[in-house]
Formats: sequence, structure tokens, C-alpha cells
Amino acid sequence: MSVYSQEVEKIREIIAEILEVEVDQVEMDTDLVEELEADSMMALEIMATIEKELDIKIPESELPNFGTLNEILSVLNSLKVANL
Repeated sequence: MSVYSQEVEKIREIIAEILEVEVDQVEMDTDLVEELEADSMMALEIMATIEKELDIKIPESELPNFGTLNEILSVLNSLKVANL
């Protein structure tokens, strides 16, 4: 399993744990609010947990971009590129 795949799986697990759903319900394009009923407090918890687990700082201004796993990965990739 590649580092990227491991990171994706870790983020899926974080989301599933916080939203109290099965990991297989968290697909790349699953809408966390509409489909998994995430609220703003859950989104903040997801963001904070990802920051801690991946040792990365995510600006709160990115929170609106945390709608799907794909969007979260896009934000993380942008932050990693910006920090190179």
C-alpha cells in the first residue's frame, strides 16, 4: 500500500469514527453533510484530528472545503505543495 493510499485510508477512518458510520460509507465523493449528516462541530473535529494525525496545520478558512473526502485530499495536497 502506498503512502498516499495509507493517508487516504487514515482520513477515511477518522471521518467514519467521528461521524459514527462504517468506513466503507466514506467514499471519495460522499457528501459528508448531505449523506452522512455531519454538522459544523463534526467538521471541526475532523479537521483537528487530521491536523494531529498527519502533523499538518489546516487554516480554519479551509473548513468550507471539507465537503467530501476528495475535497479534503485536495486541500491537504495544496497545503503540502505550499509548504515545500
